[in-house]
Amino acid sequence: MVDKELVLFKLQELDRYLTQLRKHQGLTTDHLDKNLDQAWIIQHGLQLSIQLVLDIGNHILADAGKPAQDYSMIFDELAQIDVIPAEFAESIKSMAGLRNILVHEYTKVDMEKLSDLLNNRLGDFSKFASYVMNYLESK
Repeated sequence: MVDKELVLFKLQELDRYLTQLRKHQGLTTDHLDKNLDQAWIIQHGLQLSIQLVLDIGNHILADAGKPAQDYSMIFDELAQIDVIPAEFAESIKSMAGLRNILVHEYTKVDMEKLSDLLNNRLGDFSKFASYVMNYLESK
């Protein structure tokens, strides 16, 4: 059974992280390249946010008897059980790869992608949360 309290707690944490990340919107790739302190803040905030999304997704999949073999499969699997639309899954699946880069290969972080996610894609996290809430309400 999906632990709704756990999922709701993780969604609240995600909202907190997004609130902090939004404070830094508008930072350019050039600025992040030159300002390591702010780049680290953005990297860590995004890493934590992505990890929450993946944890929530995997929790739901485990309840459905379909735990993902690796992070890259979580979004496709969530689409298969109608938690999120397939088109949305396709558009956000790169988050899993970014998480791995942020965790394991931090020297290879593409500041352009980081800036794009910060300035143009934070709404994806909120969309994900909305889909999860709808799923929980339907259970």
